Amino acid sequence: MVWFFISVAVFLGAHVIPGLLRNRIINLVGRRVYVVGFSVLSTVLFGWVIHEVIVSESFWLWDFHPVQAKVLIIAMLPACILWASAILQPCPLSIGRQSGFDPAKPGINRFTRHPLLLGMFLWGAGHVIANGDIVALIFFGGSAIFALIGFTRMEKIRLRDMTSSEQNAVLAGTRRFSPSGLLKGAIGWRDVAVGGAMYLVLLMGHGHVIGVNPLEMAGW
Repeated sequence: MVWFFISVAVFLGAHVIPGLLRNRIINLVGRRVYVVGFSVLSTVLFGWVIHEVIVSESFWLWDFHPVQAKVLIIAMLPACILWASAILQPCPLSIGRQSGFDPAKPGINRFTRHPLLLGMFLWGAGHVIANGDIVALIFFGGSAIFALIGFTRMEKIRLRDMTSSEQNAVLAGTRRFSPSGLLKGAIGWRDVAVGGAMYLVLLMGHGHVIGVNPLEMAGW
């Protein structure tokens, strides 16, 4: 488990340190290079953590039952749709596309300002339920908590780059989390289509990449 904790520490450090030095790094290399570099680094380190989760020795906290895998499979569909929304729609106060936001048509922001982070929470919580060992609990549970903390942190980061009028317009037309937004067109057919395709790729490819087939674990 030593390398698991090392990988997690490096992953967290790679997020905290660039966040603290964000403005200096952007002034030095430019916003686009910063975003691309940070994304590539995060992806590589995340892959390392996942590898350590798979290979690390652990012990079980509770017995496995196929219904746990079924819960995860179900939870991943809305998670993928939320991730698609973060890609296709502007999310001015969170991780995702920044340009093109219209306060009069907030889209996904009617439901949540943080679709990517909310999807990450569902992903983490679902994997905690489906896995009963201590390493999975630490990693996936920590990821879910990290995502929730990110709601407030991302808003602070984005808001400090806006004028007062921009802040008021964005805050008035968006919600941190409001289920009623789903009834007001927060999610469109493109979000569902792209999210559904992403879901199928993850579901079908999980066994080949990670080595665990969710459908077999669920008994389907």
